[in-house]
Amino acid sequence: MPIEFHMEPTRRSLSWDEFRTQMPLRSIAIDGFVDHPPEYDFGSLHFNFDHHRGIPRTAMLCTAEQVREAIHDGILDLLMPTGQEVVHVWMLDNDPDVALSKYALEFPWNVRSRVSPAVNRLFGHVGLMDKRNGLVDIPSGLPIVGQVAWMFEPYWEYRLSGAIDRKIPAEHMRVVDDVCARINDYVAGRGQTRAIDDQYETLYRGNGYEVVRELGAHARMKMARRGLRAFVSARQTPEGRWVYTLCRYAPFTFWFPVPEIAAHLNQDEDPDCQFGGGDIVYGNARGRGSHRDPTQLARAIDAYLMDRHLTPP
Repeated sequence: MPIEFHMEPTRRSLSWDEFRTQMPLRSIAIDGFVDHPPEYDFGSLHFNFDHHRGIPRTAMLCTAEQVREAIHDGILDLLMPTGQEVVHVWMLDNDPDVALSKYALEFPWNVRSRVSPAVNRLFGHVGLMDKRNGLVDIPSGLPIVGQVAWMFEPYWEYRLSGAIDRKIPAEHMRVVDDVCARINDYVAGRGQTRAIDDQYETLYRGNGYEVVRELGAHARMKMARRGLRAFVSARQTPEGRWVYTLCRYAPFTFWFPVPEIAAHLNQDEDPDCQFGGGDIVYGNARGRGSHRDPTQLARAIDAYLMDRHLTPP
């Protein structure tokens, strides 16, 4: 099937109009490549699948689930009526949602129907975890948890090692392809399992939130079991700057207003280090990283929350 996948981790997100005018006919944007809610242009055959913009994230399907629904509904028949037309798929970087989206487009015959229990479990699990940024208290003994840990192991090793911050397109694509190969093995009944690693280090305790360094791929599951509903994940880059992810469990975690906190932090960040995201998660991973260390960042957050009298109920 003539689908070309493009990985561009150093590119900024495009607007919807930029995407429609700059990218070729038959283009699909995945998970943040376009800074815009899900959108379709049936005249130019441009499609955007995303769950960062628009309605609250907890009310949306993750990107991979949106892609699967579109395949079920006939998007590939629309894009390739003769089966020979080239489709372009655009990705900024890799994570489980991106990898599963790529797998769906590479192997549409495996995901189009809803009759495979294994495929349904996989999409359901990834959707559940991605909807709340991994902050989900799910029993670690469930078979799908260990199976997903094995499938996405290449990504977590890449992320936790810090190699992801090199932003090398070929490396990102290699990791996505490794994950897709494992997903294919799982769907074919050849999958393996891994014990989860949920360790993390608390760097700072704020009023109802924590700044943490994730040591294991499933640290957020442990945070959820502890009842933590808001956190900042910190990762230092090889250049000594800091990559942060600001998360809250849901919009109902009103006392940790992630979009407003991110806007406040952006006032003191360089233009290429700005936070971006949606209603419950913001991050600065697409820039060079913040100049502020975790304690400095936490103090800025504390000052914002205190000034607005925001505190957990």
